[in-house]
Amino acid sequence: MIVSLVGCAGCDSGGAAPEGEPRAGGERFTPLDRLEAVQVAGDLPAGIEGPSSVLAELHYGHGRLIAYVRGDACEIVATPGPDAGAVPIHLVAKRPGGGEGSSSLPAGPYTAASVAAGPRTWASLLCGENAMVIEYASGGEDAPRQVRGPVTVTRPGARPATSRIIIGDPGARRLIEDAPAARAAVTQIPRG
Repeated sequence: MIVSLVGCAGCDSGGAAPEGEPRAGGERFTPLDRLEAVQVAGDLPAGIEGPSSVLAELHYGHGRLIAYVRGDACEIVATPGPDAGAVPIHLVAKRPGGGEGSSSLPAGPYTAASVAAGPRTWASLLCGENAMVIEYASGGEDAPRQVRGPVTVTRPGARPATSRIIIGDPGARRLIEDAPAARAAVTQIPRG
């Protein structure tokens, strides 16, 4: 069984600038669908179908999380380790259309989706044109052993066994990581 959710919870008016125009503060970001894709180790998990671009792969013990874009959506597939007591997660959030989404973090606006897949395993996903922000509790290890792609991983201080995964170009990741809403992240996890 795979837990799958498509959502736009908490969407509100965000006033996105048209594509190609500077964002707030004059920043220009590389859209997610223009970032360089990564090759995953081994086979793609079930649930990744059709043309897609894998942007990040993170290994947690015996499990892994893959983040990718397909069409107008951000998606993740997370397969927890066999002893985590959870089912795989497939989470989808569509990128916000004109004037939709939340601007709670820089490089937005974003739409949101979340799901719980076991007693200690859950994921939330913010999807924007220029960045993807994921919070993931793997049910086991709180830090990935290996990280690949245009990604910054931190651990939110108040949530044990949770990773905050920020995907985007370096400027977008830096702005999101430094934003007041994201400052709860206290430990940078090294890339492997």
